[in-house]
Amino acid sequence: MNTSIGIHQFMPDKVWKWKILEQKIAHILSLHDYQEIRLSVLQDYHVIHQGITALMQEDEALTATQAIVNLSQPNGDLSLLTLRPEGTISVLHHTASIIKDRDVHRFYYLGPMFRKEEHEAPSEFHQLGVELLGSDSVMSENEVISLAMKILQGLGLRDARLELNSFGCSSCRPAYVSDMKAYLQKHENVLCEHCFNTLYTNPFADTHCTDSKCTAIIDKGPKIMDYLCPRCKQNFSKVKKVQANLAHQYTVKPSLFKNFAYYNETVFDLVLSSNGGVQVVGGGGRYDYLSQMITGKNIPAVGFYLNIDSIFEIMDRRGLFTSQDKSFSVYISSQSEDLEMMMLQIAQELHANNIKTVLSADKHTMEDDTALAKKSECELMIVIRDENVREGKILLRNMGKEHQDYVALNSIMDAILLARKSLNRE
Repeated sequence: MNTSIGIHQFMPDKVWKWKILEQKIAHILSLHDYQEIRLSVLQDYHVIHQGITALMQEDEALTATQAIVNLSQPNGDLSLLTLRPEGTISVLHHTASIIKDRDVHRFYYLGPMFRKEEHEAPSEFHQLGVELLGSDSVMSENEVISLAMKILQGLGLRDARLELNSFGCSSCRPAYVSDMKAYLQKHENVLCEHCFNTLYTNPFADTHCTDSKCTAIIDKGPKIMDYLCPRCKQNFSKVKKVQANLAHQYTVKPSLFKNFAYYNETVFDLVLSSNGGVQVVGGGGRYDYLSQMITGKNIPAVGFYLNIDSIFEIMDRRGLFTSQDKSFSVYISSQSEDLEMMMLQIAQELHANNIKTVLSADKHTMEDDTALAKKSECELMIVIRDENVREGKILLRNMGKEHQDYVALNSIMDAILLARKSLNRE
């Protein structure tokens, strides 16, 4: 994987690992009745802009949209298309018309997303998104959170932990926001400009500031937990109780923030130990108000994302990818250009019996073909020569036993199947 310029390139030594990761994720999701949907990498700019800026104030919206990777016309004019920055908005936009009252839909998508980094360079990253649409019950929150934990544990990441918080609802949030803004104004002269502007616009945002003065002031500020209404408190208690009973490690983190303003009630991060520290590899929460803003239809929803790039790197570093099952394979070489048709015919018969073949693409010496067969990790090697074919036979070499023998043309398949059986590779 090459990410030096923010764009991914995968070679065979990595692709087989990605397939294992993707297959395990897909299997777990299928057990929970989540259906895969495939979103176009090219998205309508206006739909994405509207979704990302939903419930944001002007300054915050401007910052958020600057991270979108838009396409440009040859003359430099802005296109109406943008590269997909996330999936939730597209899912709501495309499914709103099919969701009826009390319908519950479970979707997931996995693929590349694109955003600009702070230095304005486009960056590609792979993300799993899981969305449960149509339910506002606490059960749906616990289902989604538990599913996220199950996926990480199913990938061998047993140290996965939860960080939980609640952003409250439309009833209890206003008082918190008002008090937080008043608190920020009192400390405006001490806070850096970035922290003040970001939090004054969205008190639930993560400023990513490392200035100790800022973090100390923010830590002492109002906490949404102290403002939760009875319903939000009860729901959050249910979430904690269920996760504890499922033996999922969690901590309540009042300072857990999200940069998207559309979250409400339960929010969470998924963390792993990495390089002596803690790394966030995913997260999510409830977003009941977003659909109304971008589709005009009230669709309660909860979901999560996983950063597949980070998870892949951690799994690779921990040696969690088991070597791919090696298929029984046969190397086929011809010592004459006139016998290439026979090579293809033999290969076709082997494929009909689910046997992998590696064809010698050029005319080589016996020594070169033997070396190539070993490099390709083939168990058997077929050598086709003019003089042997005239006698009705071909040469069959067992690469492991370094043994060879002549086999009649009408017995090639029987000999290969017998060799495969002896190697327990059926």
